[in-house]
Amino acid sequence: MTDNSRKAQLRQTMETDHAACLAILSRVRDEQWATPVPSEEGAQWTARDVLAHMAGAEAGQLGQIQRAVAGGVTVPEDFDVNRYNRRAVQKAAGVSVADHLTTIERDYRAVLAELDKVTDSDLDKTGRHARGDTLTVEQFFRRITEHRRQHAEALAQVLGL
Repeated sequence: MTDNSRKAQLRQTMETDHAACLAILSRVRDEQWATPVPSEEGAQWTARDVLAHMAGAEAGQLGQIQRAVAGGVTVPEDFDVNRYNRRAVQKAAGVSVADHLTTIERDYRAVLAELDKVTDSDLDKTGRHARGDTLTVEQFFRRITEHRRQHAEALAQVLGL
């Protein structure tokens, strides 16, 4: 029997997006990581910078989910996501591609573990996302997977993968 619960549907979406993302990232050749690519902040990023951004974003969004479930403040009212993203990418400048990929895999597993822990009523709790909009916990999970998939697809397009 198929599980059509909200959590099962979320998990399926996340698993599909994760596999698609890794398939794209595995096709990037070493020399392509230095290719300039557009970023959502308008910063001058390379493909490697986008990878660093993706590697750092999942844990941050997971923290927002955990705080929303607990009824806490998810991000400060004055949070500047563009500044945060630029600084996170700068701090990750010396991290290898392999280490970024390991981080993505580790944090993806942590997000799935959190999904397993939340209840259906938790999925309806809300919090402010780093972008400034208010989301339900279910929407936070969807944004995590959409965020990484969209960045991977953009890399594939720019790099001709």
